[in-house]
Amino acid sequence: MARKFKVRVNGKEYIVEVEEIRGKTEEKIEIKQPREVPVAVDIPRVEKPASKPQTQGSSGGEKVIKAPMSGSVIKVHVKVGDSVNAGDTLLVFEAMKMENELKTPYPGVVKQVLVKDGDTLETGQIVVVLE
Repeated sequence: MARKFKVRVNGKEYIVEVEEIRGKTEEKIEIKQPREVPVAVDIPRVEKPASKPQTQGSSGGEKVIKAPMSGSVIKVHVKVGDSVNAGDTLLVFEAMKMENELKTPYPGVVKQVLVKDGDTLETGQIVVVLE
């Protein structure tokens, strides 16, 4: 007779079906951890800097856009002085063999572009500064 149980592993819940086997045989059952599958997401991690970004004479109203993951810049879509709206694509980069768009959550004017086509990105690296 099979019974269903709710099991929590590393904070994730799973529904499992278990069948009781009656008899004199003993079996060792190895329970393996579920495999995590990486998912590419085009939602940028954006934080205000604790201190002013790497600029001289910067004002307090700046917004910093950082790389959400490491990768290679394929195409930068903005330049200094461009006006951008929330949701506009700033650049396209390759990570985990997938093309990802880095979009801005803020409207503003591009004050600095700190990467160019072909550059390598590191997670958390500042790529664009808006004012």
